[in-house]
Amino acid sequence: MAIYRQDTSNQRTILEQEARHVLELQRELLLFELRAVESDLLYLATQDVLQQFLLDSGSARNNLQQEYVNFALKKGVYDQIRLLDVTGFETVRINFRDGKSEIVPPGELQSKASRYYYQQALILDKGEIFVSRFDLNMEHGTIEQPIEPVIRFVTPVFDVSDEKRGLLVLNYLGTQLLAQLKQMSSSFRGETMLVNPVGEYLQAPNATHEWGWLLNHQHSFRSDFPTAWESQERLYAGQAHIGNDIFTFQRFSPGLRWSTAKAETSTTPKNQDLGSVVLVSRVSSSVANAHSRGLLNQLLLMYLGVTVVVALLVFYWARSVEIRRMHELHIAESESRLRHLSGALLEAQESERRNLSRVLHDELGQLVTTIRLDLGSLERRQSDAEAHSLLHRAIEETDELLCKLHEIASSARPSVLDDLGLKDAVESLISEYQERTGVAVTSHLLFEQDKIPSKIGENAYRIVSEALSNVATHAKVGKAELTMDRDDDLFRISIQDTGVGFDMKDLEASTRLGILGMRERAELLNGRFNVSSSPGHGTHILVELPLLVDTSRFHELGES
Repeated sequence: MAIYRQDTSNQRTILEQEARHVLELQRELLLFELRAVESDLLYLATQDVLQQFLLDSGSARNNLQQEYVNFALKKGVYDQIRLLDVTGFETVRINFRDGKSEIVPPGELQSKASRYYYQQALILDKGEIFVSRFDLNMEHGTIEQPIEPVIRFVTPVFDVSDEKRGLLVLNYLGTQLLAQLKQMSSSFRGETMLVNPVGEYLQAPNATHEWGWLLNHQHSFRSDFPTAWESQERLYAGQAHIGNDIFTFQRFSPGLRWSTAKAETSTTPKNQDLGSVVLVSRVSSSVANAHSRGLLNQLLLMYLGVTVVVALLVFYWARSVEIRRMHELHIAESESRLRHLSGALLEAQESERRNLSRVLHDELGQLVTTIRLDLGSLERRQSDAEAHSLLHRAIEETDELLCKLHEIASSARPSVLDDLGLKDAVESLISEYQERTGVAVTSHLLFEQDKIPSKIGENAYRIVSEALSNVATHAKVGKAELTMDRDDDLFRISIQDTGVGFDMKDLEASTRLGILGMRERAELLNGRFNVSSSPGHGTHILVELPLLVDTSRFHELGES
């Protein structure tokens, strides 16, 4: 009985750890995907072709529509791209169906003035984003069939005189996102679910239970597991044991403006963020106790055998040792599998940054440069003073756009890191950091950059960038010291400041992704990450990365 109870406790601990990690990975996926959509929306809202349409909707309409057609085809994740005027009527709309983009004729455009997302987004200022709740797409007041889960991203559009001219709306297709969430939990022994803030299923183990409040059936997480739902309302993130079931909750609500409109049900909690979603995992008692129940049957048989033959006692102890060894091996395999998932996420983020930087620098940068040269040539040939002034202003605005493109490309993936190596990239980072923040950085870069493997250099650069960002944000000090050196086996990074510091006990309870991300990068390279600090005595971060570590697994993870 003692061994049975111990095994039951071990199994539940393992399942609790797996549930927390799976939900954390799903939360990271949601954050990554939705931030990418917000970036696309702000990019489209500041395009020159849109400004031309606002100045002259007749002549520029075809160019704007073709731009949206190409964008929808390239991205493949937007069901609709719409431009609404300030009255809520569609002026441009692109539909994406079955891998094809089509322009909706003017006669089929509709008014969206009665929809909640139009009313909520109309009050936004420039650069702000409204993100709707997760629901199903509707056409002419009815739910589109087959159903299309969507999230609507809306931002106001302003002309060159900063007058609000309407709203730009992206309908993000949720089907692919839901499939990715399900795939990420495929190896998890329990069930994972996605529910909205009022307890309705967005994704459930049984697909027929989803979208109940829209499809007029009674299934919901709130009604299926009322006690668990009451528990999650008291938790932002955590676990609850309901009977013999283990429920884990993780609420996700991005930092930009989300919907606060009233839900379409009377069960809406007061002051609830309706744009958020709740990631839920459930490990049933049958799953949690399956292994232990089998073990208990074995122990009972062994107990009966011992009463007959004392020799079976030896077999009993040998069996117990073997079971314990298998438990330890299972825990090690589980940790390795979860670590691989984390590595895949980091590699995917880095690859996306590299691709974004390349597109901004190589494609958009070249296009803007060409436009600037053409405008300059036209300015030299133009004799009309007023036209000359307008051309001169267009050239200045093109120069500013080109500068902004280079800044965004550099922020996403510094080209100097790929072209010249780690040392030059860090020196460039320090120079820009000092100019931007006013924090003086004393650097000691004691290594030859051609001796540093690219994966180690890439992650070392991200660690230094994050650490210096923390100094500027939290340390409240005007200087910091950076040392990077190497010997035959190790590459070391040391970042130290004399700022306000913090209590190390607060670090253990913190959920900030900055320090967690630096630690994860170091440990994925089999390195060591150490942070030491105390109130009033500054902070010291020390990272040691082995130079002989096999980094090929990052490529394998990224490709998989």
